[in-house]
Amino acid sequence: MSINRRDIIQMLRDENILLKTRNKQLGNKLARSQQAFRALNDIDEKTRGLSATTDIAVLCNQLLVLVLHTCNSDNGSLILLDDETQELEFVEVIGDSRDALMNHRINLNTGIVGNSIKTSQAKLIKNVHDSAQWSSAIDDYLSFHAESLMCAPIKSGDRAIGAIELVNHTGDSVFDENDLNVLRVAACYVGRALEQAEKLMISPEENK
Repeated sequence: MSINRRDIIQMLRDENILLKTRNKQLGNKLARSQQAFRALNDIDEKTRGLSATTDIAVLCNQLLVLVLHTCNSDNGSLILLDDETQELEFVEVIGDSRDALMNHRINLNTGIVGNSIKTSQAKLIKNVHDSAQWSSAIDDYLSFHAESLMCAPIKSGDRAIGAIELVNHTGDSVFDENDLNVLRVAACYVGRALEQAEKLMISPEENK
């Protein structure tokens, strides 16, 4: 079977297009990795100088803003567990639903975030409607439409005391493992910050 010159030229064009696409994908992946690395460094710096004068609410807001920017999302929440009532409270919210969600409470057994806290496992859900753990309670409450989400438990020691949740990726792609790793680290630092803040609140007399 003979191949004429026109076929060879077309083959070379197709190969060139394929190489350009692969190079672009590799470049995007490298850029995302570099962005994640910078974010992790920023998270470490923000939590390193914790003291009695540190405003924990402001610190948590800064960390949530940083994670949202790094993971390309506009909607995120920091949720803590009330041990007495076994309810989850939205203590920090960024996004259009902030006013409605701030201090809103849901049962610990609700949805993917509740499962993440109960199992102490991070969750990456690319399509919430395909998940058996998904609850539409918050969507119905807010008239919001969630497509994808990820959450990571906030721990105190070995116990999960809350979670950070991000909803809907802003780009054409969805959340990936790189995003989830950033979220895991952020949740870990928030847990340490809350532990340290609790220790700093103890008076010298109580510490004796």
